[in-house]
Amino acid sequence: MRRLFIAVDLSINVVERLVLFQDELRERLRSGYGDDLRVRWTHAENIHLTMKFLGDTSPELVSMLESTLQRLTEPLFPFEVECRGFGAFPEPARPRILWAGLDAKSAEVFGLLQQALERDLQELGVPADPREFLPHITLGRLKSRAAPNLAELQTPFESVSFGKSYIKDLVLYESHLRHDGPRYQVVSRFPLGTH
Repeated sequence: MRRLFIAVDLSINVVERLVLFQDELRERLRSGYGDDLRVRWTHAENIHLTMKFLGDTSPELVSMLESTLQRLTEPLFPFEVECRGFGAFPEPARPRILWAGLDAKSAEVFGLLQQALERDLQELGVPADPREFLPHITLGRLKSRAAPNLAELQTPFESVSFGKSYIKDLVLYESHLRHDGPRYQVVSRFPLGTH
């Protein structure tokens, strides 16, 4: 079994801006809440936009996934998304995950692609995620039990732009869990617009 997920990569410029933003957040959290607040920050090489987490996947399903993803991406055109805004899941008053989002237009386009992906994967027997799809880039995960209310911290960054990325392929990744954080390995890439 392989622990897999489907994602898109962001441009290096956007990743660099997100890393700088992580540094700013780290400093603001340290000065506002002290060193006891523990956050596992996403490493630069792991920053991406997840479309679908698949979890443990059999070798037989991997080959069918690859065929399905190829059929899905061939007739599509590359598109641009703007990474914008900062927030916390499940909500700023009870933060567990710190994230950056997409602007409204990008989120709509990305949402349509995600719906098509869910539809095609259901035909393979992969269950749809019952939760509402909210495209985001995970910046960090709070590990402290008593997480602070971050509403005040979120407000100044709700509409900050981290730049645009040209999305030219979908990526099937394998996740390797390690004590110092996950490592992601590309299994296959599926270029958009090869048909």
